Amino acid sequence: MTSPAVWSSAWAIALAAAQADGRELLDPAAQKQSVPEGPYWLMETASSTSDRAGAGEPVNLEDGTVWLHLMVPRGTGTLTALTSRKAMSDAFRAVMKEAETTRPASLPVGLYYHDHSFDPPNLNQDGDRVRFSLGIDYEYQDILQ
Repeated sequence: MTSPAVWSSAWAIALAAAQADGRELLDPAAQKQSVPEGPYWLMETASSTSDRAGAGEPVNLEDGTVWLHLMVPRGTGTLTALTSRKAMSDAFRAVMKEAETTRPASLPVGLYYHDHSFDPPNLNQDGDRVRFSLGIDYEYQDILQ
């Protein structure tokens, strides 16, 4: 289960990066009836583990991946998509760099973004869009109430 704090943080960072790039960020559960004609971002999360740090510990440890998928109309070109994906990746890296001196508001205490992975598009996929994915691994240490 992805914690609401993780989702909210990732959403705030991704939304700012998408808007700076002139793109829209869509929530897959928002049931939007239409999608933009041009490239747009889609965000989802996948937590791989979530458990207490140890018996009797008040800290819950969660780790997983924030997935951001840039959906590009066929014929748009790869370089534009790669440039947008790098800008999104840089936005998350900038938040972590800023956290070295001051904790940004978009980064809750106990949340850390780590490795980034870049999933290549599947040029054999059906449809009129090509997917360029960015995976951002995270760790979240939550104090249980």
